[in-house]
Amino acid sequence: MESVFLSNLGMAIGHLFDLYTLAVLAFGVAVGIFLGILPGIGGTAALAIVFPLTYGMSAEDGILFLVAVYSAAEYGGSVPAILINTPGTGASAATVLDGYPLCQKGYPRKALMISLTSGVVGGVISTIVFILFAPLLTWVGLQFGPIEMFAVGAFGLSIICTAVGKSVVKGYLSAAIGAFIASIGPSNFSGYRFTMDMAFLMDGIPLTVVFIGFFAVPQCIKMLTGDMKQKSAEEMTKSAQDDKFPLREALGLWKSMLRGSLLGSFIGVIPGAGAGVANFLSYNEEKRWSKDPDAFGTGVPEGIAGPEAANNAVVAGCLVPTLTLGIPGSSAAALIMGLLIMKGINPGPMLFKEQGDLMIAIFLGLMLTNIFLWIMGWGGTKIFYLVTKVPQRLLGPFIIVLVLTGTYAYQGNMDHPIMTMALGLFGFFLVRWGIPILPLVLAYIMAPIMEYNLIRALMISRGDIAILYNSPIAMVILVLTVLSILYGIKREKKRKS
Repeated sequence: MESVFLSNLGMAIGHLFDLYTLAVLAFGVAVGIFLGILPGIGGTAALAIVFPLTYGMSAEDGILFLVAVYSAAEYGGSVPAILINTPGTGASAATVLDGYPLCQKGYPRKALMISLTSGVVGGVISTIVFILFAPLLTWVGLQFGPIEMFAVGAFGLSIICTAVGKSVVKGYLSAAIGAFIASIGPSNFSGYRFTMDMAFLMDGIPLTVVFIGFFAVPQCIKMLTGDMKQKSAEEMTKSAQDDKFPLREALGLWKSMLRGSLLGSFIGVIPGAGAGVANFLSYNEEKRWSKDPDAFGTGVPEGIAGPEAANNAVVAGCLVPTLTLGIPGSSAAALIMGLLIMKGINPGPMLFKEQGDLMIAIFLGLMLTNIFLWIMGWGGTKIFYLVTKVPQRLLGPFIIVLVLTGTYAYQGNMDHPIMTMALGLFGFFLVRWGIPILPLVLAYIMAPIMEYNLIRALMISRGDIAILYNSPIAMVILVLTVLSILYGIKREKKRKS
């Protein structure tokens, strides 16, 4: 057995350190960062864009290339989240809470370096967890059926609605608006809803439109109306002298990075949960463990480190059910599984035995990917932060043109830029009225997942609602959901008193 492992290890190392394979990994990281930075693209869309490039590659190189693009895109989404308050991906939606305020304080490079370091640490730790505990993590993932996934969605919504903003009522109002927007268009089970017989609503409102509309456009309107204050050249020069991320400070965040990495690895194994859920749950955990939770939202480094470690850790976690059971942990993982099948490799329990060298190559390739990500990301922080020095009266129109072009290019549909501007104007007034945007976006993402899984669970139980409390896992999560709501109400009453 040991000789077989050593033989597979030798073959994997020999393949990985081939110049062509190293070039493929480096190219994948560079492309992933670039696509991740573009608002609305995300890991899944990035993989779909580059998928045709794998046709001429071997199975090993093709999978390593997709994994590199996926990992880098998850990090890349944090760059616009920090610099212009616009998450490049859903996985970076919680990063804006402290990343953007830290940038506004005059520390953009520091915020970017925290994000990069945490993402790389999360990727490395999750890969180690993947190597050591793949069979156990696979078993854990299998325990989550439809009703458990419904409970996870409810828990995630309760956390973000109580954690964001000053009013719990406004948090849940925001989530209700997001759930309504998500329900427009085709139903998962029957007909169309809330389309008002308008053809452009028949396909619903795409995630890209919602993300850009509610995050980017209100920010641009603020820039154009002068609602945002920009630091003077003297203030920027002064703060730039301290805009560093020393090793001592990085080591001080190890607990946040570890918590985020382990949570992301766990969430990644659960099919359908995804990096967005891990990002929000990790942010809540950092706030819960903090000695000063009220400081979150003002530029706290832990509020960046934990979520960024979590969303990068999901990459390795979602590969566990994909490779060991043939059950994709995410849409991006489904594309990776599709490549495996296209190359004549069937995912499943026998994959580790039949393709041991390929599995080891994927593990080691993830490690190399994070090394390349660190090198390129470190170089990129010296360039990315310059965005903050551009006058807002010039940056605002440029971002509007960029995001409208992106929403049109998404499906070549002229209705999408119009929807984006309409939602953006609506989002601008929501912010003015003190209604937070994050619960709205999370509800837009989670509501269809919750609805789909609840209906599936009721179909399995033939309409018997008892399925909710017959699952110990679902019951524990739902109890935590109720406690989260009560805690939020109690905290608000205490703040008012």
